[in-house]
Amino acid sequence: MTHRFKGYHGTSVNSAKEIIASNYKRSIGDKEWLGNGVYFFIEGISSKPEEQAKKWAIVQAWDNLNHRDKYKQYCVIKSIIEVNEDNLLDLTKEEGVEIINYFLECFENKINKLNKKLDFLDGLLINLARGEGILPIDVVKGNFYIKFAKERIKRINLRTPNCTICTVFEPDTNIVDTNIVFTGDIKDETK
Repeated sequence: MTHRFKGYHGTSVNSAKEIIASNYKRSIGDKEWLGNGVYFFIEGISSKPEEQAKKWAIVQAWDNLNHRDKYKQYCVIKSIIEVNEDNLLDLTKEEGVEIINYFLECFENKINKLNKKLDFLDGLLINLARGEGILPIDVVKGNFYIKFAKERIKRINLRTPNCTICTVFEPDTNIVDTNIVFTGDIKDETK
């Protein structure tokens, strides 16, 4: 069975143009929430993932070090994601949580030997499972708490997830359509 769903990616207008021209570039690293891949907001906990992608693009524009925006215009891109059920790791369901716990058992010794200082192991476990060929994972989805501008400004920190995100490991394989949904000016949104 093939799953098909809409993913929304928030970024700058310039990055969006590059994505449309040559596809997405993966985020790489063991600190990535759901392992290596391209990240999207999808329907799940929220029925408005496109709004969450917009909020993410706006908050990502802010440069804490220089106290100014890195870009002036944001963009939300919609992509259609297709994945075979056998290649989807769904951490919003009990079966998915059982699989991630199995990965932890499999890699506990290896993680200790790596001596990496990570606050969370999810991304590392998924990357290890892919690398070792334990499970062919093309798409991973999970529920997370993400701090958007309001939460960051007011220093709100919750454990309750507020969004569902997914990562696509091979965008050329699992993304079948991509287009720009809307753009806007950062300053208009942060007044």
